[in-house]
Amino acid sequence: MLGKQEKKRRYLSSPYALYGERVPSAGQWRSQLGFQPGVPLLLEIGCGKGDFAVYVAERYPHFLVVGLDRRADRLAAGCHWASEKNLKNVFFWHGDALTLEAHFSPGEVYELWLNYPDPYPKRRHEKHRLTHPRFLRLYYHVLAPTGRLHLRTDDEALYQYSLEQLQTAGWKVVLATPDLLPQEGPEEAHFETEFRRRKGGTIHYIQAHHPLTTE
Repeated sequence: MLGKQEKKRRYLSSPYALYGERVPSAGQWRSQLGFQPGVPLLLEIGCGKGDFAVYVAERYPHFLVVGLDRRADRLAAGCHWASEKNLKNVFFWHGDALTLEAHFSPGEVYELWLNYPDPYPKRRHEKHRLTHPRFLRLYYHVLAPTGRLHLRTDDEALYQYSLEQLQTAGWKVVLATPDLLPQEGPEEAHFETEFRRRKGGTIHYIQAHHPLTTE
């Protein structure tokens, strides 16, 4: 089994890796990564090993898919899977969601996914939840006015908290269910991530549209 340092080394040497100067400038993600203007950019925050990002990139070859995570050793797996599938439209960014505003121009992201984020159940850790108001403000900045935000969680308390925060912030919640049924939501919402396969349980799902959407 590979250690963390070896995984990190493999990530840093991968053509799918985005870190340091490899991270595109705000407003330049499509052009710097070789895509045409207007190509949908899907961003997954807290992508872990990247299995969801690879799945979406394979399913939607016309998308530009970016998985963001704070741990480079985790991202090595996604880089490996993308290489095995010879994908050209997925990248893995070693960074922090708190820097989104510095790295994206307003409206540059088409769709944003949060798959099973850490619920940070203790009240004193609330600011770290990915649906805390400080993060929702960043999502408001980077998402296009027609953009969509998706949350999947196995934690009921995080689901209820997220729903309340989104509604308070003026997001247009189009689907919120504490038990996602097979016929509900987009097909991507039913993809079995490694985390989901390991833990099982109920899928609490929210889809919300940008507060400025006219849809």
